[in-house]
Amino acid sequence: MLKSLAHRTLGITAAITIALSATTAVSAYAANDDMDAVSLAKKMVGVDYSKSDETPSAGFDSSGLIYYVYETLNYTVPRTLADQFNMKSTKITKIDKAEPGDVLFFGSGTKPTFAGIYVGQGKMVMASQSKDEVVTRNVSELKGSFIGGRSILSAKDRLKAELILTAQKYLGTPYVFGAKYGQTKTMDCSSFTKTVFAAYGVTLPRVSRDQAKEGTFVSKSNLQTGDLVFFTTVDSGKNIGHVGIYVGNGMMIHTYGEGGVKFTSINKEWWADHYVTARRVIK
Repeated sequence: MLKSLAHRTLGITAAITIALSATTAVSAYAANDDMDAVSLAKKMVGVDYSKSDETPSAGFDSSGLIYYVYETLNYTVPRTLADQFNMKSTKITKIDKAEPGDVLFFGSGTKPTFAGIYVGQGKMVMASQSKDEVVTRNVSELKGSFIGGRSILSAKDRLKAELILTAQKYLGTPYVFGAKYGQTKTMDCSSFTKTVFAAYGVTLPRVSRDQAKEGTFVSKSNLQTGDLVFFTTVDSGKNIGHVGIYVGNGMMIHTYGEGGVKFTSINKEWWADHYVTARRVIK
């Protein structure tokens, strides 16, 4: 990954999907260092379109949004749309080959007029001049004007984005303690994490206290998207009894009690007081 530390102050915040939106403007490159490209792009939905600007507080033009997202994640990218289109990175020639985190360009010939960040499930996030804000669009609607794409993310960062997208597919799945692993009609906390990571070739033990022995320790202040976070519960006493997947912005996706799989803050209420540790299993 190309580093660009001059462009950040406190790092990157993740804002996953539907639960988190860009309702509060933040300074460029501020408070954002724990997230993935897809989540950060989604967080910007609703921010104003503003020609020649590149921050959530001032707004974005098409290339400004792309510049902000990837520079915030410590990738060096050009500022202009034409230069972004000509970046020395892996080219994407077919729109249906795009993967989460890729940049897609639209226009005529070799001249892009706008671009977006592919966020999976046939959708991209873009700063729209006609809508006067950052929006989500179906890429199929724009297929006729697609002129190419660029793959910017490292394999590890792409994995983080895809991991969280997979976890989100289970939102609302009912919680049942001791749910049988291998079926996904019901889940408990550790069968959920085991299922999500298994989709990417990462084998975890079945129970949370054993999952807490996997990978490497990471401090709470250095959490990144995809880290496993562990807690005690009423029934576990002083022992680890719960696990979730960190998604950035102080949030985790997990399953426990009413509502099943959901997003929850690790810094509020029960979870803030019963946080134990975190492990990084994505290498």
